[in-house]
Amino acid sequence: MRNFSRALPFCVLSLFVAGCGTDAGAAPSRPAAPPAAALPPADPADTLSLAEREGIAGRIVFIAERDGNKELYTVRPTGAGEQRLTARPAQDFAGDPLPDGSGLLVISLEGEGPSRVERFWLAGNGSGPLRPLGPRGALMRNPSWGPDGRWLVYESNTRDGYRDIYRLDRATGQVRALTANPEGNFRPVVSPRGDWVVFGSSRDSVSELYRMRPDGTGQERITHTPRDEWSARWSSDGGLLAFLSDRDGSDRVYVSYPDGRETRRLSQEPLDPHVMEDRPAWAPRGFGIAWVRRTRNEPSRILIRDVTTGFKGEVRARGLGSLEDPAWSPDGRYLAFTLTRGDSAQVYVARADGTKPTRVTHAPGPNWAPTWLGERPPPPPATPAAR
Repeated sequence: MRNFSRALPFCVLSLFVAGCGTDAGAAPSRPAAPPAAALPPADPADTLSLAEREGIAGRIVFIAERDGNKELYTVRPTGAGEQRLTARPAQDFAGDPLPDGSGLLVISLEGEGPSRVERFWLAGNGSGPLRPLGPRGALMRNPSWGPDGRWLVYESNTRDGYRDIYRLDRATGQVRALTANPEGNFRPVVSPRGDWVVFGSSRDSVSELYRMRPDGTGQERITHTPRDEWSARWSSDGGLLAFLSDRDGSDRVYVSYPDGRETRRLSQEPLDPHVMEDRPAWAPRGFGIAWVRRTRNEPSRILIRDVTTGFKGEVRARGLGSLEDPAWSPDGRYLAFTLTRGDSAQVYVARADGTKPTRVTHAPGPNWAPTWLGERPPPPPATPAAR
């Protein structure tokens, strides 16, 4: 009996051709050496020019702890125009931006220990007061918006101590439970068209992935292994899922169709129990995906793949330093991420292939967990697998 939840931040194939039935185990055409960019670049010419950064869409939201409290800030990709978004005694974390880019969901933690409460707030796009959304709860985590921004799903333990999935109506604030299992349900993610919600559940003793309709009906298990599966993410057209699993002995990123068919490990490098992967993030267009790879005694790095073309790229830290939190720009042309060295964490941006990494934040202390504010593109035409 357990209420499964892996490490819980707020808020991770050889050649997997979507919708064509290609054998993912077939040997792909692999580049001899993937493009790699190191931080900081040895040559300043390897960074993005100011003119290019001025053309990047959206603003970057990040967490800073300049007064000892976790607060949200926004900054332009140029590093200019920094604004403080929250200024309260609560610890604030960025949730999903509204799909139309008009604002940001903020997850707020107030108090400590048994008296701690959590709540959602809506913040404008860089200005205006925060507005509360929905009830308070002991735990309010992992919200995911429907495609029109009129509702969201999230996990909470307000009912009986076990986590369940709830749906919150943005206009009325009304909440209703979508799951009710004594073993825990967690990390829901809404498909790009809003027709499915994939989530984790421990109802069968291990953490497996399930899906259901947005009203809670039609629940079905889509992964079937004796190990844990969690942290699902939808591709931009809803035709593929990426998720984490330890089915091969360590936490790795896998990709499958939304019903769980044809599951493939994303990286075909030899398995190593000392390697762990996390934070899969699909690009808002196409089939690019970035994730974090951690190896014992080495700094973490960010890997980038396109599961249709086989493109491979990565970003490494030069010397000591770990890379975390990959987040795609709204147009999918750039990545933001965090480089941590000692007590300092700074936000960087790079091109979608990982090249030209450029520092955006410069204030001392932690500046981390970037998220982009900006209008998301509409879902592309669905592949046959997405229908």
